[in-house]
Amino acid sequence: MLLLQWKSGGISGSLQMGYFLLLIGGTGIPHGALDHIIAKNNTVKKATFNIPRFLGKYVFAIIAYSVCWIYLPSTSLAIFLLISAWHFGETDLSDIQLPEFIGNSARLVWGIFILLLILLTHEQETFSVIERITQKQPTALMVWQFFVSYKLILLAITGLFSGSFFVADLHKKRSIKSIFLPLNLLLILIICSQLPLLPSFALYFGGWHAIRSFEITFKFLHKQEEETASDPITLWKNALPMTFLAAFGFVFMAYIWTGLGIKTDPIPALFIFLSIITLPHLDVMDKLIRSEKSTS
Repeated sequence: MLLLQWKSGGISGSLQMGYFLLLIGGTGIPHGALDHIIAKNNTVKKATFNIPRFLGKYVFAIIAYSVCWIYLPSTSLAIFLLISAWHFGETDLSDIQLPEFIGNSARLVWGIFILLLILLTHEQETFSVIERITQKQPTALMVWQFFVSYKLILLAITGLFSGSFFVADLHKKRSIKSIFLPLNLLLILIICSQLPLLPSFALYFGGWHAIRSFEITFKFLHKQEEETASDPITLWKNALPMTFLAAFGFVFMAYIWTGLGIKTDPIPALFIFLSIITLPHLDVMDKLIRSEKSTS
């Protein structure tokens, strides 16, 4: 995508959308489609786990957050950014070997850095999305302008803190292999900063975050001798039913969107769709990572 952009001077909207859907559909949504299996195996007594009850709570959280987006768009956006920052940081630094308070601080700061880097390197595109998502609410736009005005300072502070946490963790592990993960991630983030917003977010979310989540999930379920995690491909295949269900929801939203005759850019709706399915997923992964840390 980056070479194509350099060669042609830009990437068409249809290609950006295709790339986005490929990564989000291939890994982005599937990595959250195993939540019911994770929750079952993370329950002290598996026999007491009730899938209908779990899915009921899951869907209720999605519906409740959707209602919040309708009536409180600015607040919902702030919640989405905060939980995304924590979720990204917790997943990327799930195996960081630092004291709990320092480790949690590192995860939050790292997640904030990720979001700031992706959003602030796409000022105009992000402003356009925020403007439409929040229905041009002045407070949200003022906050965004503040971040833009001090973007270099904010990126420098969060970047330096994150870098120091990585160095401290590498020093404690004293393993050459440990350096490959942050170097790989750094390369992805450099590419993200050069691509348009949609493929940039897709690359990090589907090309990095989702794969890291799959790794964490596979290790946990494989250790639990879960038959759906006999190997990584089998695990991915078992994520497809819920992925198709989420895709159906996405298609249904698109049908409503076109049926209402809405002519505006659908990108804000894409981010809202991802946010409402992220909220309950974050809770499942947070409990998994915390239980794995306590076990370790």
